[in-house]
Amino acid sequence: MTPDSPLVLSDLTVLDASQGISGPFCAKLLAGFGARVIKVEPPEGDYARRMGPFYQDVPGDERSGLFLYLNTSKESVTLNLGTPGGAALFRRLAQGAAIVIESFAPGRMVEWGLGYDVLSTGNPGLIHASVTPFGQTGPYAQYQATEIIIQALSALQYPVGLPGREPLKIGGSPCSMTAGVSAFSAIMIALHFRDATGEGQYIDISAIESAAISQIHASVHAQFGGENPLRRDSQLSRTKDGWINVGIQDSSWQQFCSLIGQPGLAEDDRFSDMAARRKNTKSLVEILDVWLADQGKEAVYHQLQSMRSIAGPVLTVADLVHSPQYQTRGYFRPVDHPTTGPIPYPGAPFTVAEQPWRMERAPLLGEHNEPVFGEMLGLSKSDIARLRELGTV
Repeated sequence: MTPDSPLVLSDLTVLDASQGISGPFCAKLLAGFGARVIKVEPPEGDYARRMGPFYQDVPGDERSGLFLYLNTSKESVTLNLGTPGGAALFRRLAQGAAIVIESFAPGRMVEWGLGYDVLSTGNPGLIHASVTPFGQTGPYAQYQATEIIIQALSALQYPVGLPGREPLKIGGSPCSMTAGVSAFSAIMIALHFRDATGEGQYIDISAIESAAISQIHASVHAQFGGENPLRRDSQLSRTKDGWINVGIQDSSWQQFCSLIGQPGLAEDDRFSDMAARRKNTKSLVEILDVWLADQGKEAVYHQLQSMRSIAGPVLTVADLVHSPQYQTRGYFRPVDHPTTGPIPYPGAPFTVAEQPWRMERAPLLGEHNEPVFGEMLGLSKSDIARLRELGTV
């Protein structure tokens, strides 16, 4: 692929009317492979603009790290879709789009005259993806949810934590991000179908259903074992500079015992094989803690891996950014922004041979009103100014 070759999705225009995490992450992936993504925000902006962390801990529409990451390589226009004028302009924009992504409550787009049946009139190849917590149907469809609620209702949270204690939330927003990847995958399938038949698709993404896949081991355990899986004691051990998960294979157990200066431990029936070590995790961790207290987690990691034993240190965010594995693969890349200057951003979740990953800065709120509305709808600066006065943009 030459530097001037178009990216694989460069022939697509996407209207991203979603907010928060899931829909914007889906649209970010499309933009990364070349799609023109026009982020359609309400006049006050995507609510993620008001979610931290903020650059230098100062809140502001252009300072949210979450928003800046999720909306790279997009353009921003403002439209009040709840007004007749805003809805009419969105319908016109949709005539020139290949994909619409939104995250409104089920029925809201229909209420505004922006349902799939309306948007696809005159544009039968349109792909419309709705990304919501529970999907478009079912008794919970109109309920609201945050990340912790999605983790709870997908059963992802139940096995996490210590025995006898409350279930714990997994850090970050893995369920919301997974829903975004699911939406991206479904859109790519719909594009393949559209290219073959000329027909578009309506896609219904449920975040809890996307998340439920992640705990399939626990589900299978319950279905085949007849009981819910129990939370187990932590298998983490503390080193002098952090934590490490030590998973010693049977083939390397004797070698490991010699490494920690206790060769006789290899004959201890409590630790004779992986099943025994798992059963006696607490006792084993107490032994390991004595040796690990003077060891660095990175050094131990490489020692154990050289013995072909599965192990891994618990990285901090700073560790992650400076990890040679991520650096060698070019995962973190600097992105410049008028507010923050250049700072490193996480890259693509996968690579495609000869397809570079495009990552340009996130847009300022309404930054592209004039070029987009002028190019796609033929509106003049005075037209846009009048719409602004009416609260339409």
